[in-house]
Amino acid sequence: MAAHPISPRPPRPAVDAVVFDPPRPAVDAVVFDFDGTLVASRFVDEAAVAALVAADPAAGSGVEIFWSHEGEPLVSRIELAWPGRTAEIMPIFERPEAPRLFPGIVTLLRKLEAAGLLMAVVSSRRHAALEQGLGATGLRRHFPVVIGLEDVTLPKPSPEGLLLALGRLGVPPSQAVFVGDSDHDVEAGRRAGVTVWRAIWGLPAAHPAAIHPNGTLLLRRPEEVGEQLGRLDRSQA
Repeated sequence: MAAHPISPRPPRPAVDAVVFDPPRPAVDAVVFDFDGTLVASRFVDEAAVAALVAADPAAGSGVEIFWSHEGEPLVSRIELAWPGRTAEIMPIFERPEAPRLFPGIVTLLRKLEAAGLLMAVVSSRRHAALEQGLGATGLRRHFPVVIGLEDVTLPKPSPEGLLLALGRLGVPPSQAVFVGDSDHDVEAGRRAGVTVWRAIWGLPAAHPAAIHPNGTLLLRRPEEVGEQLGRLDRSQA
């Protein structure tokens, strides 16, 4: 007996594809300070101070003043500590030496890029030295906008640099986060109208609390930037 051909199964009804949109980032941009936030560079200044005092012991009288103004532009700190000698002393502090990346920074930047966030650097370091440091550490490619000392009329705590960076990114302050390590960074962020978080992962000892007395969130690890972004509500950022 001849076998009956097997009829093909009728096609299943088409099911509309369900498209899941990935979670939208809470903000559009993250701006970073450079020294003490992305990189450890204090050792470079310490070596420069030691070289200066070794060559000129009398310069030791200005060391305390120099360190008391940490967070301000290097050129200003040198002038305050050793008045009238900035042009002579500055080259000692700007000798090419790569700063050291904090652990976790590269991973953080890659994750922020993958999330579609724009990024910038705003620093009180002179532009040439800033570009040299970003290039030496391999970070430059992550930042379409880099603002250094010569790009502004007033350095931090003025919000000018932050507002300039956000303007170039095309992002309003209400949709940006600024991460920095100093009081000047915090003040600049507040005056610019951005969400500001303080990086303390470069400090020798962690603060006991997660919140600074002035209300600023303290971050002990670079990974916490991503964690905190995940907690932000777009309507409140």
